[in-house]
Amino acid sequence: MTMQWTGFIQRLFEEANPYLSVRGDMEHTRVSHDYSLILLQREGGDKGIVEPAVILHDVGWSVLEPEVISAAFGVLAEGEEAERLNRIHETEGAAIAQQILHSLDYDPVLIQKISAIISRHDSGENAQSLEEGLIKDADKLWRSSKIGFWQEAERQHLDPKELYRYLNERYKEWFFTSTALTLAGEDLKARAKEIDANRRGLT
Repeated sequence: MTMQWTGFIQRLFEEANPYLSVRGDMEHTRVSHDYSLILLQREGGDKGIVEPAVILHDVGWSVLEPEVISAAFGVLAEGEEAERLNRIHETEGAAIAQQILHSLDYDPVLIQKISAIISRHDSGENAQSLEEGLIKDADKLWRSSKIGFWQEAERQHLDPKELYRYLNERYKEWFFTSTALTLAGEDLKARAKEIDANRRGLT
């Protein structure tokens, strides 16, 4: 059964890849998926919902033109246009996720739960289930991860110190689980050391 699930997850990444490549989100998705495995282990939850939802949560960006996506990029994106684009990627992502999962003969009940979570994974302020909280947390942990932090600083043309200050001031407001809160705090301590090492020319 474990091998069957591993094969399904690999297939799901393959199916998602064409959609994720539009905005360069595969690395983000893999990092978020890795975090989701930690959260599932420590917090519980149904991996049959969490893993597919994390893998497919950003496929909706593929319907938008690359030149307009930048308006909704990153933690500092604000305003009506960013909100509008964000909602498009959620609703379109939910529909694409349904298509992909149906094509793989996935459980229809789980498909509905997954698509509902994807449809509000960024805009929804509350988590309506443990699984939704885990997905939202895994998504946001990208921001403080080593790969995510440095990639987003470069992609959004941010001074790493500015990005660190923003994350360090806000991160405690974002998470639904104590595990995610702890992981983000540990990550940010590591990013602070990296920023200091870069400043002193030690890397």
